[in-house]
Amino acid sequence: MDRRAFLLRAVGLGACGGLAGCADLVDAGNGGGVAERDPPDRPDELAPEPVSEYVATYEEVRVHNRHAAEGAVEVAVEATAVFDHASGDDHYATAQHAGSVYYESDAGARSVGELYADPVPYLVTPDRTLRLDVRRRALETDARDDGGDVSADERASPPLGVRLLNVTEETRELALTVTRRKTNDGGAETGEPVADLEVGVAPETAVEVRSITDVRGSYRVTARMEDDGVTGQGRIEVGLPSADRGPNVDIVCDGNGVSTWHLPSFEGV
Repeated sequence: MDRRAFLLRAVGLGACGGLAGCADLVDAGNGGGVAERDPPDRPDELAPEPVSEYVATYEEVRVHNRHAAEGAVEVAVEATAVFDHASGDDHYATAQHAGSVYYESDAGARSVGELYADPVPYLVTPDRTLRLDVRRRALETDARDDGGDVSADERASPPLGVRLLNVTEETRELALTVTRRKTNDGGAETGEPVADLEVGVAPETAVEVRSITDVRGSYRVTARMEDDGVTGQGRIEVGLPSADRGPNVDIVCDGNGVSTWHLPSFEGV
């Protein structure tokens, strides 16, 4: 969700605030507001670099056009994206945007809005571009309830997070479990439960479960889904510290069931 801080200023302020090349000014033929931009063409080659460039431009144009439709007189927005993973024709990326938007009252006073959005996932296929709205929740469990037994050196930042993507047209209910892998005195591996919860993901949306744990170590993330009596399961091992971003792991629900992926680091904007 955009966080906007509106400040009233006089007419004639500078345009882009350091975001070079991203300002669009008033179009005299558009009723005093900026003109909408054409969306980018989907790349012919769905490889990591063209997909990330396409998603960044798509996000930028989407934000620009939303404010242009609302009568903005100037939009200065910049977006960046990272390629996450791919399976067959399905390519996933994450985008984030920031910038400024200017509106003008009938009296000529300008309101300046700061734009800053949380990262949002995309699915790109040869014939489809899907931007998934994200609902975020923080558990704030595990190490935060350890009574001080874990030292600062044993903690990692960012903590473990899981992003669940539902690219189907039906709601999916998933059982998400996270287990810390440990070795007992006899050398046998054991599992210590960290999180066990049910997560509902609406069609063509995503849910991020953040701050699951910040204790360094090795973890097993498992997601189970049942559909018409058929059970699908995805499982992945992940260590902390991991990717430098909110979620470290992706869980994808598509027409083939459930799959799990490690996520790369993402600097964002």
